[in-house]
Formats: sequence, C-alpha cells, structure tokens
Amino acid sequence: MTHVLVTRPLAASQQLANQLESLGLFSIVMPMYTFSACKPSVDMSSVWSATTVRKLAVFTSPRAVQFGLSHIPRNQLGDLEFAVVGSATRAKLESSGHTVHLQAQAGFTSEDLLQIPELTVNPGKAVIFCAPGGREALAKGLGDLGWDVIKAMVYERLPLRPVTKQIDALSGAEDLLSVWTSISALKLAEEYLPGFVWAKILNAPALVISVRIQHHLQQMGATRVELADGPGNPQLLQSILRLTGRQIPD
Repeated sequence: MTHVLVTRPLAASQQLANQLESLGLFSIVMPMYTFSACKPSVDMSSVWSATTVRKLAVFTSPRAVQFGLSHIPRNQLGDLEFAVVGSATRAKLESSGHTVHLQAQAGFTSEDLLQIPELTVNPGKAVIFCAPGGREALAKGLGDLGWDVIKAMVYERLPLRPVTKQIDALSGAEDLLSVWTSISALKLAEEYLPGFVWAKILNAPALVISVRIQHHLQQMGATRVELADGPGNPQLLQSILRLTGRQIPD
C-alpha cells in the first residue's frame, strides 16, 4: 500500500488524509508547525497616514487574513486596496466582508502577484501581512516596483517535533510519497527526523506546490520532485492520485 506523508498544518492535513484513505491510500499526518498570533511591531494607526499615496494591504495566506485583518484601524479600511496571494486567501478576505482589488489572473505565488500591471502604476505604501522570515521575495519585488514596503508580522510558526508513532510509520512504509507545501516544513523535517528517515524521504517521490519548493528540495538531495496542480487540497488530491495511478471514482 502506498503511504502518503502529509505535512500541512493539522486541519488541512487531516482533511486530505481522510480523502486519501477513502481511496485506499494510507496517510501519515505529520504537520511540522502550528500557528500563533503576534502583535506587529509597526504602528498600524500611522503606517498609512499619508493622504496622497496609494495604500496597499497585501495578504499572503488565509492565516495572514485571520491574524492580520483585525490590526487595521476600521477608519482606514475604506482607503485601502487589498491584494492577495492565492484564491484561498481571496476567499478568506471576501468572507470577512472585504473586496479584493488585486490578484494574479493565474498562479498562486508571490511572483505571480508581482506580474500584475496595476502594481507598476503610481506606487505608494504597501503593508505585507505575513509571518517572520516570510515573503522576502514579495517585499523586494514590490520595492523594486517603487513601493514603500513594510512587513507586518502578525503570526508566527511554532515548530512541532515528530512523535514516535509518525517516525515508526515512516520507517515501515515500503512505498512512500511525501507532500510539501512550505520550505519551513522541509527545514524542520530535516532537523527533527532521524537521518535514515530523512534519507528515505529524499529517495522517494515528492510532490510540491511551487517551483521554489521544488528547487529547495532538489538542493537537499531529492531527485524525483513533481509539481502539484495547485496549492489546495483538491489539487493535491488529484496530483497524488495521478502519481499513484489512481483516479477518483465516478
């Protein structure tokens, strides 16, 4: 039986695992981190105080919306343009009652967002809501386009160490496929897992959601790294089934 290592945060991992197991695939759920709110170090009441410039609020994930939206003063919301990375982020923001003004027509990465022509016109003040150490490429890209960029760290990742049950499951898996949706998870897995288990993962097929993660995993030593159809669980499910020679029953 094929074992699929799923390393997304717990709720998303468990949802995908349930779908996989209903189709005859055994899942090893091993989230590498959880999330906690942070108070941003920037003064959100004054960051967009200038009245004559474009004001851009950039949300990079559903969690950025969850932890960041409440920090924006209510009297400033009407003056902002909202930009998002990915459809899931858009859905989260719209479910909170806000209109999304800027999103890449295709793709779900920072690089895709940076291709929007509207970002090159009359750049002003941009605040990126993210986690510490994240979205450096996006901040640099906006800066290169002329934006005055501030990163508001509104949440942080808290590492989770694999437990014995997860390690034993990986050790005993004869046919393994690993799924990765962040470089942070890769780095933590390399640090926390026993060397022989990590080597087993590198020697097995892997599925990733971006070229950046693909390159990083290849630099770690993996040779069979495939790009998923998209970042969400529905796309991951389709990609896993394709790689394992299965299909969703009619």
